Amino acid sequence: MISKEFALIVTVLSLGIGGTMALANSPQNSPSSVLLSETQIVAQQQDIKPRRRERAEQFQQRLNLSDEQMQQLSAIRQKYRPQMQQLKQQMGTKGQEFSQMMQGNTSESDLRGKHQEIVSLREQMGNLRFESMLEMRQVLTTEQRQQFAQFLQQRRQTRGRRGPNLDEMP
Repeated sequence: MISKEFALIVTVLSLGIGGTMALANSPQNSPSSVLLSETQIVAQQQDIKPRRRERAEQFQQRLNLSDEQMQQLSAIRQKYRPQMQQLKQQMGTKGQEFSQMMQGNTSESDLRGKHQEIVSLREQMGNLRFESMLEMRQVLTTEQRQQFAQFLQQRRQTRGRRGPNLDEMP
């Protein structure tokens, strides 16, 4: 059942993470094509906020979360947000550097080094997400965790009919 709980935690955490990180962690995209310009990021975030609010309301209703639980989850997201934003910014900078290096005559060794820097930043982001998920998990009851796992399974089935999705998080 670890994978169901992990999926639950990932989804809970994602309520506070923008869609750009989903793209940044996609194995289908190269680091240079993933990292978006600031204009694109702002445009995406403006489009995402209303959907995120709607999903949060659905999430709260579906799992019968109390206002206190929602506040606790929000506080956890706020706790980790500065570190995640810093890592996201670093990944953007490194991705732009990588893209420029790919266009030039940079050696394979230097390209591999830059790629490793990006991989390391992604790993750090994953570790932060995991730590926040562990904290968020403590807010949910066992029943809520189970309900959420069912909710995720239904979403996966629905998304499977519409085509592949880069990110299972709401």
